[in-house]
Amino acid sequence: MIAQPSPAALEPLSPHDLVNYYRCPHEMELHRVRVDSLHHHGPAVARTPPDVVPIPRSPLISPPLSGVQVNDGRLDIFDGDRLIYADEAEKDLPVLFPSEHVTLDPRFVGSQANLVDPELQLHGRPDFVIRRANGNLVPVEYKATHLFVGYHEAHGRLFDTIQAIAECRLVEAAFGRRPLSAIVHYGDQTGSGTREGWVEIPYTEADERWLRFALGQIRSDLIRAPVTNGRICASCEANEQGLCRYAGARFEGAHHHLTKLFDSAGNGPALAAPRFGGR
Repeated sequence: MIAQPSPAALEPLSPHDLVNYYRCPHEMELHRVRVDSLHHHGPAVARTPPDVVPIPRSPLISPPLSGVQVNDGRLDIFDGDRLIYADEAEKDLPVLFPSEHVTLDPRFVGSQANLVDPELQLHGRPDFVIRRANGNLVPVEYKATHLFVGYHEAHGRLFDTIQAIAECRLVEAAFGRRPLSAIVHYGDQTGSGTREGWVEIPYTEADERWLRFALGQIRSDLIRAPVTNGRICASCEANEQGLCRYAGARFEGAHHHLTKLFDSAGNGPALAAPRFGGR
């Protein structure tokens, strides 16, 4: 009998990979290369070919936004709520619960805090998971920024929606109960304090279908082309670290002013070779 070949292992992905790919596929690829290099103690090679043609935007479609609710003010916490998970590796997270309302699941404490979905090969860590009095589980992602007026792509808030959808799937896989929604909590530590708020994002069958599609599209993308968008490039961590050779803009100076990258002749974006380490 001829042995059947084993199916190829799925590329492990995280909610942050989804966010980066939605911003710029090459940003996600550079992050993957950096992580692989650190884990394997040697250089990893980006799959993006050197002669790639940049694209105007990521090919990944937006997730569903049906039923998203934007709320001003502090996140609602009720007497029957319990905090059952917290990412202890994240610094400066807000204290949402008094100690008597914290009952962390011992399966996901310390080095075991990473949540994994074996079916989708998805892994990551929400900032918090709340168990409501009725048993519903709610992943919470904290952002130390202000709540923008409205919730739409122009303000970049879809990045947060993508992360929340993926974290709902992780919570379902880890805790065995499907969340009905996720929350993104905006703490406004960097603003004036007047736009604190939170957004509730439903997790529906349509959201899960989108997530499965997105993971499949990312894994099948053998190019992972760069998106040359000044706004995206200017906030790209890989670009700030000098890793992207296709960037059209970068942050410079103490106040992170947006500066165009030009070659020595002033003839357009300079394509410096990628490097690892400091700027």
